[in-house]
Amino acid sequence: MRFCDFFISYKIGLKNIPGAIPFTELPFYRKLFASVFLALVIVGAILYVIEKPTALCVSIILTIMWVVAFCIINSTKSNLEIMLRDYYVPNSKKRINMTIDILQNYGIDIQNSESIDLLIKEAQSAQSQCDYLTFLKKPIKTLSAIIIPIIVFVAQQIGSSIDQNEMIIIAVQAIVVIILIFTLETIVKDVFYRDYNKYNELVYDLRQIKIFYSNQISTPMPQ
Repeated sequence: MRFCDFFISYKIGLKNIPGAIPFTELPFYRKLFASVFLALVIVGAILYVIEKPTALCVSIILTIMWVVAFCIINSTKSNLEIMLRDYYVPNSKKRINMTIDILQNYGIDIQNSESIDLLIKEAQSAQSQCDYLTFLKKPIKTLSAIIIPIIVFVAQQIGSSIDQNEMIIIAVQAIVVIILIFTLETIVKDVFYRDYNKYNELVYDLRQIKIFYSNQISTPMPQ
């Protein structure tokens, strides 16, 4: 057997564990936040298309305020207790039990910290090999160092020759483009390098086993 066999078994195990809480099972306040947030994003997209910069800025501010309000509400003691009891703990049990079962199937004792450390190192090595865009990072950094001063210079020249409304439109468009670039990067990694994040999950789960279960009897957690 090889590490790649172990990793495939882990990926199969992940398919039996929901990666996110289904919308219908979310607490009411989270359903409300998700619905309003989606509505604000749609309104913002419409305002951008019809070129209403002032209204779009208001929409962006409202969206940010809504997100901040959600973060405050979500961090209250009662809501944290609900999420911990009903979602986080049950999901953690499923993931840890699944990982322990795979370790046992491959003859690895969860009390053997050295073996788990070797698996973590192998996972990190395999992860670095599957990131095929690594060789582009240095050239992109160099190119950015050249392009950014040019963009700043051009922006200064444009800023001196246009009115305030046009400046707002350009600023909003620049923000949208930046957001799209970051979103596109995430989508590309999720589509073409799907294993990249799964290696992170494997390393995290192995570390949790090492921290919380290495000194306990090698049996899965009770359901």
